[in-house]
Amino acid sequence: MRGTRAVCSAFILMFAVSPSGSAQSAGAGGESRPRFAQSPQYPLLPRALEVELALSAAPSHLRDDATVWVLDKSGYAIARKGGNAFACVVSRRAGDLFPVCWDAEGTRSLLPLEFEDAQLRLSGKSGSEIEAIVMERFKSGQFHAPSRAGIAYMLSPMRYRIDEHGGVTRTTSNPHLMFYGPNLTDGDIGGVRGAFVFMNRVGPDGMMIVPVGQKERDAIVGESHSLVAQVEQAIGYQPSR
Repeated sequence: MRGTRAVCSAFILMFAVSPSGSAQSAGAGGESRPRFAQSPQYPLLPRALEVELALSAAPSHLRDDATVWVLDKSGYAIARKGGNAFACVVSRRAGDLFPVCWDAEGTRSLLPLEFEDAQLRLSGKSGSEIEAIVMERFKSGQFHAPSRAGIAYMLSPMRYRIDEHGGVTRTTSNPHLMFYGPNLTDGDIGGVRGAFVFMNRVGPDGMMIVPVGQKERDAIVGESHSLVAQVEQAIGYQPSR
């Protein structure tokens, strides 16, 4: 807990002097929407909505005391400092928007990737450039793979892909648990995508994905209708008819 607070304090200092971006993005029907780093891929949400979306990644018993980070015009900042070891955020890396909640180890080792992505976006880097920079910083030791077993939660049923023109697509998001698996492959764990367990990617930030059961998924989806509607209106998602 003390370590988590120290990490949070360091992040606050790191981003307190960040430059700011201030542009508006044209959303559905020509309406103006706030965006980050002049990028239609990075919509800014109303603060209260972003907090609610971030917390939807976590199981209900962790939400009240979790730390919540939100994206504003200058980067990520703490919206609420919590009392447990978990930190929840709405990820936007390369236009892939989804909420995730990290345990203490993920907060230390992997949450900083979100902050780095935001600062590189502000500097004008593209998604492919950012991915190459992040991988190089893992190799150089600036970033570190998780050093112990741990868990991140992605229990929200919401995940969206936003292209460089601001077009929004809803992507499949089966609520799931993620266990740290640096550099593991599906062959290492007997994984098959969409089955009981599989790897999301191979690399220092690789995760073993374990979907929740159908009963749990139905309950999550059932209680998320209002939040889904608010988020989709805010990002300009237009379902196909």
